[in-house]
Parts: sequence; structure tokens; C-alpha cells
Amino acid sequence: MLYELVGLAVLLEISAHLSSRLRRLTRTIVLLLLAESLLFSLEQWTQSFPQLSLARPLLTASLYSIYPVVLVVLMFITAPEQRTRWKLLLLLTPWLLSLPLFYSSQWTHLVCWFTEENKYQGGPLSSWPYLLFGLYSLVFLIQNLLYFRRAPRINRVAAWFIVLGPLLGAALYMIFEVEQDYSAMFTSAILLYYVFFYIHLAKIDPLTGLLNRQGYYQDLSTDEKDITGVISVDMNELKYLNDNFGHEAGDKALKVIGDVLKKDCAKGGVVYRVGGDEFVIVCHRLSEEAHRTMIENMRESFAKTPYTCAFGYAMRSPGESIDAVLSAADAKMFEDKAAFKNEILTRGGTPHFRD
Repeated sequence: MLYELVGLAVLLEISAHLSSRLRRLTRTIVLLLLAESLLFSLEQWTQSFPQLSLARPLLTASLYSIYPVVLVVLMFITAPEQRTRWKLLLLLTPWLLSLPLFYSSQWTHLVCWFTEENKYQGGPLSSWPYLLFGLYSLVFLIQNLLYFRRAPRINRVAAWFIVLGPLLGAALYMIFEVEQDYSAMFTSAILLYYVFFYIHLAKIDPLTGLLNRQGYYQDLSTDEKDITGVISVDMNELKYLNDNFGHEAGDKALKVIGDVLKKDCAKGGVVYRVGGDEFVIVCHRLSEEAHRTMIENMRESFAKTPYTCAFGYAMRSPGESIDAVLSAADAKMFEDKAAFKNEILTRGGTPHFRD
């Protein structure tokens, strides 16, 4: 376990795709797991004492308290950076309310306590530490399900495998009352999760948060059979915006474009940024009507922004290659873009970006 944690700490220093925020979170998890392992070893040592030491109930309370914290910090890896304080407080409320319960239990006998002969005694709430851990585990699972809901199926399977493994192991330890330190199991899972998340980030466009060109080609090679159609999207007049208002204005526009495409993309669609102002939506098991509805919803959303996009879609015939479908979608998109440019010419030839 120590070898894996040190290795993870070293990998953090050479990771090009991780933000400083993610580095800090991962370092915190490494420290928490080291602390948990130390606390477990000390608690095991106090079990050998012929008489009760006050250290044992305090160490036990600390172990009960640290496991949910590991999961909370893990949640922040996939949580939005703008998570509000009240949401954080709401997330931590069960844990905060449990702390006095754990640390006073030696005297209240509510969770567990130890006799003068150093024997464990369960209280009426002896199951609460496990229920609390289960609650945070459930929230963590739901968050990962939501975060990866639009990712390709293989990504979702990988995420579930990594997340469920240690939780299942911990549940088996509890069911069969095995006195075993969980930290080694969680360390291995976190190392796997880190590698998986790093690979996932390598497929993400850092500006828009959409999947990038590399992700597009990889997903097509692994998840092609259920694709029913493709939507080609191209932002109108990005070059004019960059030349006249600066690249910061262009970046802001692309972020807005990405947000709209992500928000209005139907379930079964995956959005990719494949070029500077070029986007592709790959649709799985969606009807032609769903393609048209998606485009209409996106046009309505763009009408509330200063920006516009050209759209084109094509449905896939049995046995037809994705390249052929994309070419057909691109052709319709270029027709839409040409119509937009003709409209600009009738207005005097200068694009207008609304405030």
C-alpha cells in the first residue's frame, strides 16, 4: 500500500492533464489513507493491552470518522469547481452530526464502548458507522453515474468496476466481521481510479469540457455498432470574432457553444469538439425525429446567446461507414452555413454579435 501511495504521489508531479485543484485533492486522499492505515495499526496495537487505554476508544472513533472523509474528497474530483458552500455543508452534515456520537460513545455507550478489561461492547447504534459509510458510498456512486452518464459505455463500465470493487470488499468485511484494514483495498482502487480519470481527461477538450478529437476516433473504434446518425455543428464567424475582439472573446464563445450543445444533447448523443469551431454529435439508437428535435432545441438556446451555429445531420443506413455519414452531415451543415453568410451579405456584409 505504501509503495502504491508513494507511486501515486510521484505520478502527480508528472501529470500534464491534471489541474492544480485535482492534484491537491489527490494529495489529500493520499494523506488521509496514510493516516487511516496508521490509526488502524495503532488501534490494533491497543487491543493487545491487558487493561483499557483511553487511546483505544479515541482511535476507534477516529477510524469511524475518517472513512467518509475519504469518500467526500473523492467526490470533489468529479464535482464542479463551483460547488456552493451550502451544498458542501449539506454533504458533510451527517458526518458532522456523527462526530460527537463517535467520540463520546465510550461514556454514552451509544455506538460502542470498551470494558476495563479492554473488551469491545456494541451499543444500540453499533451499526451507525457502517450505515454512514454506506450513505456516502451511495452518494459517491450516484455522482459517478451522473458524471459519466454521457460518456461511452466502456467508460461507464470501467468507472463502475473501479468504484464498486472496494465498496463490495468493504461490505464483505463487514458482513463476515473480518478485522481487516480497508486502506490497502481503497489505495489500489484509488490508484486505478486515478489512472482511469487521467485517461479520461486526456480525451477531454480543456476549453469546452467536451470530448476531443482523440476521444471521437477512439469511441468510434470501440462503440460503432449502435450509431444511428451524426450531427455536424460549426460555429458561425469565429474568425471574425477572434480578429476583431481578441481570442479571449473567441474562447468565451466556444465555451458557450459547448455548454449549449452539452445541455441540449439528447440522451444517446455524445458531443465532441473535433476542431477549432467544429463539433460533432454522435447519436446512438436515436430516431430521425430525435435528431431534428435536438437541433431545434439547440437553435432556440443559441437564440438567447450572441452566437449562432450551422447544423447538418445525416442518418446512417445499414452497413454505411461513419465517415460517409459524417460527410453527408457536413454537406448539409455547409449548406446551412452558406445560407447564414448570404443573410450577412444582405445586411451589409458585417456579422453582428449581440450583447
